[in-house]
Amino acid sequence: MNKPGDPGGPTPGPALLERLPLLFLELDGAGKVVGGPSGGIAASLSLSAGECHGRTLPELIPGFREHGAVLEAALSGERGRFEGAIGPRVFDWTIEPRAGGGATLAGLDITELRATKSDLSVREEQLRLLVDTALDAVVTCDARSVIIDWNAEAEQLFGWKREEAIGLLLTDTIIPEDLRAAHAAGMRRYLDSGEGPVLGRRIEIEAVDRSGRRFPIELGINPIPTSTGLMFSAFLREITERVRQEQRLIGSEYRLRSALSAMEAGAWDFRLSPEAQLVEAQVDDRVAELLGNDAHVLPLERESILPEDRPLVERAWREHVGGNAPRYAVDYRRKASDGSVVWRREVGIKVADEASQEAPDFAGQLKSPFRVIGVVTDLTPAKSMEASLVDSRKLEAAGLIASQFAHDLNNVLTAISGHATIVELDQNLSERARDSIAVLKDAVARGGALTQNMLMVGRPVKGRRAQVDLARLVEDTARLARPILGTDIELSSDLEPGLPGVFLDANQLQQAILNLLINSRDAMGRHGKVRIDARRFDEAGGRVAVSVVDDGPGMPPEVLENATKAFFTTKGDKGTGLGLAMVFGLAQQSKGRLTIESEVGRGTSVELALPFAASAPMEQAVGEATAPAAARAARILVVDDDPEVRHVTASFLSGFGYDETEAGNGHAALDLL
Repeated sequence: MNKPGDPGGPTPGPALLERLPLLFLELDGAGKVVGGPSGGIAASLSLSAGECHGRTLPELIPGFREHGAVLEAALSGERGRFEGAIGPRVFDWTIEPRAGGGATLAGLDITELRATKSDLSVREEQLRLLVDTALDAVVTCDARSVIIDWNAEAEQLFGWKREEAIGLLLTDTIIPEDLRAAHAAGMRRYLDSGEGPVLGRRIEIEAVDRSGRRFPIELGINPIPTSTGLMFSAFLREITERVRQEQRLIGSEYRLRSALSAMEAGAWDFRLSPEAQLVEAQVDDRVAELLGNDAHVLPLERESILPEDRPLVERAWREHVGGNAPRYAVDYRRKASDGSVVWRREVGIKVADEASQEAPDFAGQLKSPFRVIGVVTDLTPAKSMEASLVDSRKLEAAGLIASQFAHDLNNVLTAISGHATIVELDQNLSERARDSIAVLKDAVARGGALTQNMLMVGRPVKGRRAQVDLARLVEDTARLARPILGTDIELSSDLEPGLPGVFLDANQLQQAILNLLINSRDAMGRHGKVRIDARRFDEAGGRVAVSVVDDGPGMPPEVLENATKAFFTTKGDKGTGLGLAMVFGLAQQSKGRLTIESEVGRGTSVELALPFAASAPMEQAVGEATAPAAARAARILVVDDDPEVRHVTASFLSGFGYDETEAGNGHAALDLL
């Protein structure tokens, strides 16, 4: 088939030419345009035949002069090709010789194609700049793991220049030797099945640089289908410092948890809104244990805090969050789920928002701290210990005072009691005088009991320990107590036969039982029933128990909890708070046990459990004293530094027929001897 323009060849029809983006020009043998342009693009150029006829190509197509050799070749019978613009349009020109001389030019309008190529070049350049300025290393490879692109950050990270890396395998550059087999297997799996477990997500893995340094990276890799085949684009970032920080953080968290565990404390982390409202609360199990239902709310909103402590908590929280206190620190009481009152200590501190720290001048960032991190501890044992220490100091003070005046007070009481007894021996006394003497002796007994209680509670001593006939001591104590209790209180006893003896100071035990009886009397309001029980029960080593049981009003839980504490009393000015404290001290000294059971409206039972005597009596048992020897003529030297005690003792002896002589101190006694 002949080509257009060849002699005898077909020519395009006018209709077809008008529809194509073509421009045709005819040249004579001198290279000048003959006639006007034709083709579908001619009309858009507004070129008339008069404007074109007779003009040369350099005049019609700017820049054609550099293509002059193409025109000469065409006029000589050779085909040529070049690009040139007419007006705003760019053409791809084909020039070939024409039969009979001259040449024919056919131009294809490629204006849009050139614009598209230009835009594509710009975009490719922009993409290259974007990749090269990325903060991550960007590596692209084909399906054979051959590197086809490598950005500036990859050069910095791995030490390979772009021109060096392109064409190399990933396994020869950045993949550690022990991971190469896994990489190859993963690549084959994806090519065979289209599945890749590491594709499309970020993972942490290790890489190696040109020097052989191995380090952790964060990797994100995605497949990219293209017209030339499958590519894989990977974004890599070194995370060595982050891994170190995470390891340090794990170590810090472990040490913190160990410290909190040792302290039996819990940690909480509250994230707050700009208005200091709770957004999120993170607490550990210990916080939930210590605070119950209040664990996930701010201190201001905790319902279990006692009303009298709530202002302390609110003030501490507001002052710290408001920036007026360096930390949030407060001790408070809360009601536990079982109804008991417990102490809690909380310490917290604000921490700055991370975004505010990194970009403090960036518009829109929150500049204020919105997190408060703290710990909570159980302060109940410490408060109990503190209260015990206060009580111990009170007891120590009481013991010091008691030891200083007990001796002098006992001397005074002895003188009063002795003279009252001497007067009582007079057979001619009136009933009124005898009643007065009984009152004096009762007052002396109560004064002696008070002194003994103070000495026992303040500075406990073993006293004169001996094997005691418990049954006889209880009976003697009951007889002694009946006048003290009064006629409106019914006193009874229930003693188990054959009770074993106990080894302790009889006077202290008798004083303890008297204290319990007097407490029952005061609790019942001088009307009621009280019973002394004594029985044995089986425990390790064997024990015997003495109980005082009354039908009084009983004690509420808060009173029962503090009943044995020194100086605790519900009697107001009429009580000393030493009675039960003395009994409790005796139980501890004797390696025994004191148990109190009481309920409001159902009376009180106080049981003092004591160990059996471990051996035969070391001293004569109480209640087994021999009868006094018959008075006989004898001279007795009475020595005492207190004149009242010396005088009453001498009066007793003379009343029994003894010849007595008095001395105020040891030297005087030696002189008399």
